[in-house]
Amino acid sequence: MKRALDIAADVRARKRSATDATREALADIARENAVLNAFHHVFIDDALAQAARIDALVAQGTDPGPLAGVPFAAKSLFDIEAHATIAGSRARLNAPAAARDADAIARLKRAGAVLVGTTHMDELACGATGENPHFGAVRNPHDTDCMTGGSSGGSAAAVAARCVPLALGSDTNGSIRAPAALCGVWSIKPTFGRLSRQGVLPYANSLDCIGGFANDAGDLAAFHDALSGDASAVRERSLRVGVLSGYFEANASRQAWEAVLRVAALIGPHASIDMPDDEMQLVRGAATIISNVEVAAAHANLLGAPDEDVSARLRTRLLAGALGPAAWYARALHYQRRFHARMSRLFADFDVLLAPCTPFAAPRFTDSTIMIGDREFEPAKHLGMLTQPVSFAGLPVVTAPVLREGHMPLGVQIIGASFDEAACFAAARRIERGLTNSPRTSIES
Repeated sequence: MKRALDIAADVRARKRSATDATREALADIARENAVLNAFHHVFIDDALAQAARIDALVAQGTDPGPLAGVPFAAKSLFDIEAHATIAGSRARLNAPAAARDADAIARLKRAGAVLVGTTHMDELACGATGENPHFGAVRNPHDTDCMTGGSSGGSAAAVAARCVPLALGSDTNGSIRAPAALCGVWSIKPTFGRLSRQGVLPYANSLDCIGGFANDAGDLAAFHDALSGDASAVRERSLRVGVLSGYFEANASRQAWEAVLRVAALIGPHASIDMPDDEMQLVRGAATIISNVEVAAAHANLLGAPDEDVSARLRTRLLAGALGPAAWYARALHYQRRFHARMSRLFADFDVLLAPCTPFAAPRFTDSTIMIGDREFEPAKHLGMLTQPVSFAGLPVVTAPVLREGHMPLGVQIIGASFDEAACFAAARRIERGLTNSPRTSIES
């Protein structure tokens, strides 16, 4: 499928109809989903009706919007009018239908985009691998024996397989960025609080962000602009670049770290910033406390649900959060404010910071551990260990994919100051230009 911006330009110029673009997306989903398990529900009739309305506007000489006729998908925790919000949970199969679309869905529709379906995710967003005990695993389009990462794995896979050019996801501790890296697509996790979460089922209200996926930086910027109401996005500017080392280098494979250095070189001169391991471990502990307490508060009713409706893993997390001492939670929130201030000070000297997105490329479903040097890492526990500190600070991040001939993709976090997504996109444009000139790296697996 074409880029989102190309589809929109064709639709507005009457070179192609929104209906044809939607039919193409529906056909691609029908072909790919049997293998990938990326989609939970496909809205065939509704999508075609949306597309017909766009075509009618074009025929009347009315501009339907910057994303005219562009098919998109949404993670299944976004409310869709007249449909239950499942959020990867068997316990929510009989939830009441949503009264209206989530704000993000409504904004994209107003921009002319066409919702074609909802995507699979980890149970209630509590997971990092893309494996769901009730609805099965989402499979990586680059190698179906490999994980997509989670919890927005279905959306990342849908874009990577080119079923849709754009897809919505959510990110608490890395749930957009890890799937983007493992599936080799671009993604945006905006500044905490930048985008409305109205109509999005919560996980951790102090950390949750919405964002999404695209196959190139220009599409991603247009996607973000439609969601935010801005018109910022990609413009040239000089950039001072810092590379987060220390903890981030020590917990990345050689290939993941080399991807960061390669991306840094595409932007220009850069300096290393040591991030001490003990500080980052404290951040991770505090983020985990906040996540567990807040998800337990949001879904306390599930502690009384039948065993077949709630996995043992999720029930354990809900119990841990429900029983967590209030003093620990209060201290974790206090430390979050301190860490945000600490990270914000770095932007006095730098415009963007770079870090690996995941410690390693996509694991196989059969991999119980991954080796980095002489250390073993369990994928489910460690896929988010490099994204979690950035979420804790509430900073915006664009994930740049680094594709490798014959090997699984890697991803690099482009981190900006709060509410300076424009710097992330400026760096992304420079990186994409460099990667396009040499689209496959020499990084070895």
